[in-house]
Amino acid sequence: MSLNRVYVIPHGDEILDLPNEESRKMHDAIEKVTAGDDSGTVVIISPHGLKLGNHVSVLNTEFFSGYYRLKTMSIRKRYLNNRLLASAIVKSNDLAEEASFVTSSGPLSRFPLDFGTLIPLHFFRQNKIVSMGQPRIRELEKLTEFGKNLARVCMNHEEKISIIISADQAHCHSPEGPYGFAEESAAYEKIIEECTIKSDFSMLYSIKEDFVNKAKPDSYWNMLIFDGILKKTGMRSKMDFHYVQDYFGMMLAHLVP
Repeated sequence: MSLNRVYVIPHGDEILDLPNEESRKMHDAIEKVTAGDDSGTVVIISPHGLKLGNHVSVLNTEFFSGYYRLKTMSIRKRYLNNRLLASAIVKSNDLAEEASFVTSSGPLSRFPLDFGTLIPLHFFRQNKIVSMGQPRIRELEKLTEFGKNLARVCMNHEEKISIIISADQAHCHSPEGPYGFAEESAAYEKIIEECTIKSDFSMLYSIKEDFVNKAKPDSYWNMLIFDGILKKTGMRSKMDFHYVQDYFGMMLAHLVP
């Protein structure tokens, strides 16, 4: 089995800037959970990555690079694209679509990475990745099926693979936040926590679209992909740490046998 580890990792600046005790606990928990990850390639799905309408964008480029400035530090990274694995993922499901990126400066194209990718990858040493963008579709079974097929491809790959579901949770916990306050945020946070603790994400499939829109998570669609991975592998989810930072929720989780 080449699917080595599967994580849900948040991407708020605070997990690196560490402005309070809760953010420090999250940072330490991520370091603990990801320690010793010996996968050859990390596959990451970011809600802030390239979106292609009703498809999962799988980037086809030679390299990735990115620069992101936080309050206390800066991230500057460069990665090699595992194009063989990316191609296999595209072929595995109709929901996946290749997004080719070629610059005019030569054949060694370099795609810019977003903070939703750079921050989780900061905790990893690997230099090979596959980067994908999150689809926001209402055909929920397609997202689950994509997760199953992603797991299958990674399980059959020639090297160990880890998958990161990059996701923050609801974004309307505070009237002082950029999206205002909505009581649905706390309710969504509770649902995500309960689903992860029980390894049962069935509640996500009955959530109304209006509820999701009011809670404003960027995790909803990626968590359905996570559920597909869970179902294909027969593993269970473990919640490692969860808290609300000012106006948005962050949760760390991973799959265990």
